[in-house]
This record gives sequence, structure tokens and C-alpha cells, in this order.
Amino acid sequence: MKKGFHWLAISWVALVLLAGPLSPLHADEAEQSEPAPAAGPMRFVGTVIAVVPASRTLVVDVLLDRDVLRIGTEVTSTTTITADGQAVSLDRLQAGDRVRISVRRVGTGNEAIVVEVLQ
Repeated sequence: MKKGFHWLAISWVALVLLAGPLSPLHADEAEQSEPAPAAGPMRFVGTVIAVVPASRTLVVDVLLDRDVLRIGTEVTSTTTITADGQAVSLDRLQAGDRVRISVRRVGTGNEAIVVEVLQ
């Protein structure tokens, strides 16, 4: 009887030790990891709603059937912005401009890769 109890106790201790890393005490470690970025850039055609040069932010509305998708994106130093085939600055963009935009998901939100002003 003592041998059976001994093995049961050892099994219980082993189970507790193995389950320890799965406990809620370690849940905060899983929450701290950033989500994986999307596989590739997303491309949209839409209308500029707002340009905020101070925070280098661009907001574009994209018409999807009867719904509107509003996309806010950061414009970085590596973002390419063009109008009439020429490179332009973020300050050149205005609300109402029709644009083709490529964005990628990053840990902090969306990042613009290419913004092209359309005619």
C-alpha cells in the first residue's frame, strides 16, 4: 500500500511541476508578445479624410460595396508618396484627394508603404 501511495505522490508532484509553466502566473508573458504582422501589404484605393503632419498620420476612407472602411496609417521616413509621377511630401496631401495606398500591419498599427495621388 505504501508503494502505491509513494508512486501516486510522485506522479502528483510531477504533474504540478509540469503544469506550472501553463498556470495563470505566466499568462502575462503571453500577453506581452506582439502579434505577428500580416503576411504582405494590403492595397486600397480611397479618399483622404485627414492629414496630420505633426503626428505623420494619414486617414483614408475606402468604399467597400455599401460600407466604408476607414484606415488610419502612420507615414514613415521610408514611405513613398507620389503625385503625377513625382515624389511629394506629406504636406502636399489634402482631404478629398483620391489615393492608392499600400499599408502593412506593424506592432503599433498600420504603416504606409506607398501613397500615390490619383487624378
